[in-house]
Amino acid sequence: MLPQQNDERLQREWEKEERRDHYRVAAGVMEFLGVVLGVVSILVLAALLMSLLTWLAQDVNSTFAILRTRFQ
Repeated sequence: MLPQQNDERLQREWEKEERRDHYRVAAGVMEFLGVVLGVVSILVLAALLMSLLTWLAQDVNSTFAILRTRFQ
C-alpha cells in the first residue's frame, strides 16, 4: 500500500469516527432532554393530582355538610 493511500484511508477513518462522535453527542443531548421533560411531566402530573385530591376533599366536606343540614 502506498503511503498516500494509507493516509487517505486514515483520514476517512478519522472522519467516520468524528461523525460517530457527533451522533453520540446528539444522542446524549436528546436523552438528557428526554429525561428533563419526563421529570417536568411527572411534577406537573403530581401537582394536578394533588389539586384534584384537594378539590375532592373539599367537595366531600361540603356535600356532607349539606346532607347534615337537610337531615337535622
